[in-house]
Amino acid sequence: MATIHDVAERADVSPKTVSRVLNDHDSVSTKTRDRVRAAMKELGYQPSAVARSLRSQTSSSVGVLMGDPSGGYHTKIHHALLLACVETGRHLTVDLFDGPVAGWQDRIRAFVTDGGIREMVLLPPECDFGPLKALMRELEVRCVLMSPTSPDPYFPAIAMDDRAAAREVVEHLFALGHTRIGHISGHPDHAASTHRRNGFLEAYAARGLPRPAPELFADGEFTFKTGVEAAKALLDINEPPTAIFAANDDMAAATCMEAQRRGLRIPDDISVVGFDDAPIAGVIWPTMTTIRQPFEQMALRALQTFSVWNANDAAGKAAAPFLAQHSLIVRESTGPARAGPPKRKT
Repeated sequence: MATIHDVAERADVSPKTVSRVLNDHDSVSTKTRDRVRAAMKELGYQPSAVARSLRSQTSSSVGVLMGDPSGGYHTKIHHALLLACVETGRHLTVDLFDGPVAGWQDRIRAFVTDGGIREMVLLPPECDFGPLKALMRELEVRCVLMSPTSPDPYFPAIAMDDRAAAREVVEHLFALGHTRIGHISGHPDHAASTHRRNGFLEAYAARGLPRPAPELFADGEFTFKTGVEAAKALLDINEPPTAIFAANDDMAAATCMEAQRRGLRIPDDISVVGFDDAPIAGVIWPTMTTIRQPFEQMALRALQTFSVWNANDAAGKAAAPFLAQHSLIVRESTGPARAGPPKRKT
């Protein structure tokens, strides 16, 4: 079945413009509106029956909790969830969640009750927080988990293969002649950090290469600030890496900044790869090679899961997560490995 994204591609507009046409927004020009409607007709696009019934009655609210809404990952997934809400006739309700601080249960209860929320998408690391999931069951809120560490017996999950994606990154760098590759890991509470680090190591094992030295690993927390500190640690060692793979784009961008501050040229002196394809990856210079997470597909699948939910079937079954397909986006930040020490500006 055609989706809002297919219509947008056919009409050469953004998904947001298609949603405005669907909602008769007066900011869309007649020419654009006609082009979008023609694309809908050509593709046989129809909003889902669930979406139509929800729009004609009372649309349900889908709740989301975010620990750091300013991060690149959360920016992308937030936008993808908004688009998925348009597709399925729902509305997104968002609140901050700072972890298990005093009174967090009361705050979540108020969020659910005051917002009339019966459905929640739990993002990492909240998707792995057992007390929160227990509270959701107590409140009879249906949840879909986004990229959890392991399947849950009560809630279905949507994920991508972070380990395979990380292996693909390292294979890309191997193909460019890099073998001394540094890795900046993500927040220790996120399962994705472990999966991406394991994928990094698996790529070396698959080539029969020795495990990288401990000095080639640096810890980050998925933030720009921790990325700067991790990059400093990697670039300060006696024999710096010829490439650095950061576990997200914010830390990769921080690595680029620190490398350029030292007079290193990217990718001539050092290659840098990120993960997520957050907005920053395509706007910094040089543009960043990264893994593109299929946020739109994952968000739409999560909300479609609510549409076909059967509580009796869902309870007590630890179903395998739905795996969305990633892609390696090669841009300007990666190139052939340098020969000899890096050249620095004088």
